[in-house]
Amino acid sequence: MSHLPTEVDPLLGRAQIATLAGVGRPTVTAWEKQAGFPSPRRSNGQDYFRHSEIMSWLDRRPVPSVRLLAGEPIGTTYGDRARRSEGGELPTRSAGAERRDAGSYRVPSGTVDEPRPESRRIVTELMGGLVDRVRGAAGVLDYLNLLLCLHYLRGADPGRFDALAARARTITGLDAAAQLLRDIGRSADDGLRARGVHSSMTEALRRLEPRTARDLRRVVDAMSGLDEDVFGLILDAYEQQAALGSGEFFTPRAVVRLMTRLACSEFGPGRPQSVYDPFARDGGFLIEAAAACSVDEEGRPLGKAVRIHGETRLVDTWRLATMNLLLHGVSPALALRRTEPWNDGRGGTPKASYDIVLTNPPFNMSDPGREQRLGGQWAYGAPPLDNDNFAYVQHCLAMLGDGGRAGIIMPNKAGNSGHPAERIIRRNLVEAGIVDCVIALPAHLFTGTAVPVSVWLLRHPADPCETTLFLDARHMGAKDGPRRVLGPEDAESLLDAYRAHREGEGAAPGSRTTAEERRVPGAVVSREGLRRSGYSLNPLDHVERRRNEGDGPASGRTSAWGRLSRAEERLAAAEEAAARLPFVGDRRPLPPEVGQAPEVLLDVLCEIQAGPSYSRLGRAQRSRDGSVPVVFPQHLRDRRISDEVNELVTEETARRLKNFELRDEDIVCVRSGAIVPPALVREREAGWLMSPNVIRLRVLEAQRGRVLPEYLFHYLCLDETVEWMRDRAAATAAPSLRSESLGALKIPLPDLAEQQQIARALSGVDELDRAHREVAASLRDTRIALAEGLLRPAGASASGLTAHRPSEKGARA
Repeated sequence: MSHLPTEVDPLLGRAQIATLAGVGRPTVTAWEKQAGFPSPRRSNGQDYFRHSEIMSWLDRRPVPSVRLLAGEPIGTTYGDRARRSEGGELPTRSAGAERRDAGSYRVPSGTVDEPRPESRRIVTELMGGLVDRVRGAAGVLDYLNLLLCLHYLRGADPGRFDALAARARTITGLDAAAQLLRDIGRSADDGLRARGVHSSMTEALRRLEPRTARDLRRVVDAMSGLDEDVFGLILDAYEQQAALGSGEFFTPRAVVRLMTRLACSEFGPGRPQSVYDPFARDGGFLIEAAAACSVDEEGRPLGKAVRIHGETRLVDTWRLATMNLLLHGVSPALALRRTEPWNDGRGGTPKASYDIVLTNPPFNMSDPGREQRLGGQWAYGAPPLDNDNFAYVQHCLAMLGDGGRAGIIMPNKAGNSGHPAERIIRRNLVEAGIVDCVIALPAHLFTGTAVPVSVWLLRHPADPCETTLFLDARHMGAKDGPRRVLGPEDAESLLDAYRAHREGEGAAPGSRTTAEERRVPGAVVSREGLRRSGYSLNPLDHVERRRNEGDGPASGRTSAWGRLSRAEERLAAAEEAAARLPFVGDRRPLPPEVGQAPEVLLDVLCEIQAGPSYSRLGRAQRSRDGSVPVVFPQHLRDRRISDEVNELVTEETARRLKNFELRDEDIVCVRSGAIVPPALVREREAGWLMSPNVIRLRVLEAQRGRVLPEYLFHYLCLDETVEWMRDRAAATAAPSLRSESLGALKIPLPDLAEQQQIARALSGVDELDRAHREVAASLRDTRIALAEGLLRPAGASASGLTAHRPSEKGARA
């Protein structure tokens, strides 16, 4: 591959400047006292100077005739000498280090959507108990810096990394561990300074206090196993497990890729050529856009560097983003600034315009006050004084060049806020034809916030659009613990839906919609339609309720009536069965002897087994690629195990944990967490696994003639029994129900015939209860379908692509 120059601008120490200029170290100190000498950057307690600024200084300073070297003519400047020094190579690298970025161009690589399960397991291990064992009294961020230094060195300087990893395998004492940490930090700093980054990793790593050399060795060995792009995975784990408090949550990789492809979709080959992010976070948008813009439609490299610029507010975030950019072959064009990017008077923001602007700005979710900003130039209206949502929107538009596109993540609330200033801005954006598309994303995509958000795709005002496309993607993605994750197929469906809607705008009415259009409900709304809606840009105000694929209004109502009829049939059957139940059918008072029975301790009747330890079945062992469900406390609902168990392990893991599998008629109770009524395992759940947070009760074979599992289950579901278990759990230091405590529960044991009658009666009533609730739910769905059929405006479509239905409020406006 051919390599072209990049804008790498190394940082030099005073000794390096002296070597470069061919002078003594004291001469450089004397130069610093003269007017115009470049200002230093501080790193690890030392001063460093930008190479380009030093060269400008040296170019203006002729070498005195008495100090000319052999072969240097009169008039030679120190800059001329520096360029001839050692063939132009700066003495900033160790012998044998690879020149992978500085002074050369390589095709940027984009981020990985979903790392391998093995990488997830390793990162989970690194962000578990090792955090406290290695950091000591230092902050969690210092430990994170260690991981990112190692990851950076492995990608940018593998020879240096291998040497450090080999040392790590031989260290035995804490002094050697401390020296290794200093050398890791110094190696990262050397590499970063050679690329123009004033890094201070040596300082950060010096603060770490490993308990043992073995703990540090485990960290380095684990990092050796991460052979792919896991930068975002490490940062996500840091946010989730180490409780990042800055609000600097990072943008999910799938959202980054979706927004980049949307923004680039209307550019031809060789475009766009420049990208800007005013709130760069981990640099994800800059990385993805640089990668997308560096290859043609066939994936061949274009052989040119994309001009990028990003800004960030925090030093730590700036340093992490810079390493991330370098690892992906992107020049670290990041500015660290303390003020908002629209405050041009403070400097920092380039005056140049950009083809693509992509960002995930910080949200202001509080209701803004009534005051407007007095300062600043706001082309579409002054935003509220204490809310920056629309300030970022207007700044992004101001940075767009002709034909440019901007993608911004915005809270849904900004789309239909009633604040007068924000409504004026939305009106002006709509009337200028700037809002191309708004996509409502699923909830819980982000680690650090549950705020529902949308993607706004904006156009340059010189290239306006006459309609705005709204897409509803709230139903997309898959659950991954507390978060939701968009997969590659989800992003492709959204892109296909966007292209289909935009390409089909001129199609004849009634044209058949594609599968993607039906999978992603959408609405193309005219400018007049947006006026009637009060200029709402919230997709929920424009996209009709999502229906099953292919359902029209009539079939939707037919389906609803059918579900209601089937539910009513099941209810009739349950009522008929209940009429024949003991203690239920005749509804007479209970006989006086019921409830009078001898009591037996639970641990006499059952084997009481706690779930496996977290080390044997933690997050690292669970995988979305698994096939065996794992039951957690949240899956115990309505005295049953929910059908929505979404925690899985592989069959190999299940075989290894055979002792913790469930069988038909086992009883599952909560061990740690909120104590709720237990669940009786049904045949379909046999073979599933217990999680560490539950306890399994299994009637002993020797006691099968004394107690029925179903009777025992119903007794454990009594309100007073559940309250007894809550009291025992709350009495421990960390709220948890111990097996020994549960075993002390006394169970009344009537004879088997009475147990059978009691179990049959209570199970029958449970079935009747479920049938009644199913009818109620079906009736609600039927009411919705009927209301939409009766109240829908004439001619409105029920397909994925819907005509806009103005709200009553908008119709009056």
